[in-house]
Amino acid sequence: MRASVAGLSRARIRRKLLAVLSGIELEAEHLVLSFAPRGKGPLRIEDIVPLSAPGEMSTVYGVGRLIRLMRAARVPVPRDPYALAHDRERALELLRRCLGVEVQLHVDRRLQRVLTFWTESGVQTVGGLVDLVETPDRLSIRRRGGRSLLQVPKRDLIRFETSTEDEFIVVSIEAERSGQPNAASELAHPEPF
Repeated sequence: MRASVAGLSRARIRRKLLAVLSGIELEAEHLVLSFAPRGKGPLRIEDIVPLSAPGEMSTVYGVGRLIRLMRAARVPVPRDPYALAHDRERALELLRRCLGVEVQLHVDRRLQRVLTFWTESGVQTVGGLVDLVETPDRLSIRRRGGRSLLQVPKRDLIRFETSTEDEFIVVSIEAERSGQPNAASELAHPEPF
């Protein structure tokens, strides 16, 4: 009898978590949403919503998640929600009104590469590491999701190391429905991560 483990490394583990929207930042062409999950599990989950190219699937899915957040917080959704991809400041303004709303997140659990580096001013951690290039004068750090390239001058650097950790990627957002089965009742005793 033979067993194959070829597909196990790519297997996705999808979970449902109740979480509260706890922070929103605008970073270049992305909105970074921070969630604080309820109960056991990760302490914080970030959802990076690209708003760069209307019509691209990642932007369409991202705007869909924003619409669900606004509906859960009872914030009126604009007539043309895809205009939020063009007007990032308006999107940020509307989403700030959603802070504190509780939603159900559907997340995939994956491993991510993390860079930790020590400088004279302290320790910094960078998640979603795609590539790291060390030159005589700096570290160039490329992150997943098209986020901006980070440059760390070597003169400030004491040491650095890479590692892996669990990452939770938001696949979908739904309004928390406490009165329906398979929502809060299912999440009252979530499976441990």
